[in-house]
Amino acid sequence: MLTVKSRDGQTLTITLADNFGVSALVKKTVADIKTNDYIASTGLKGTDGKLHCVELRIFPDALRGVADGQLPWDAIPDSTMTNATVTGITEATGNQLIKVSFKGTESEFVVGAECQVFGYVPGDPSLLKPGATIFTVAQKAADGVLTASRITAEKDGVKPQF
Repeated sequence: MLTVKSRDGQTLTITLADNFGVSALVKKTVADIKTNDYIASTGLKGTDGKLHCVELRIFPDALRGVADGQLPWDAIPDSTMTNATVTGITEATGNQLIKVSFKGTESEFVVGAECQVFGYVPGDPSLLKPGATIFTVAQKAADGVLTASRITAEKDGVKPQF
């Protein structure tokens, strides 16, 4: 069992699945993003009508296809989460324009200097300690019990945000 404080300040108890895994993040740069990488990007629509990346995570191949798609995201008001495969990277007025595909659909977003880029590294349960920041997507059962099978935990001062 894991007791956490959610973004909205609620104290929640999460049951860890028998086969739960822990990972951590390391800082990367836009130069680390390559064609065919599987990524997750939190974005906001800019005044130019394009999605602008706030945070981007490069997934390990073992997580390719996880939550493939583009959907509203609750981390930031009016934000979007895109989990997709990178199909192209081009320079766009001092920024990078990342083209992606998911579920037979294509999209693109701008990655500027303000976008934080991370990669995943293996972690272990010792990272799950009081005061550590974590990110997880927990499943809620009909009886209200929350269960998580994957947790991204703070390591070496790098905190998961979204």
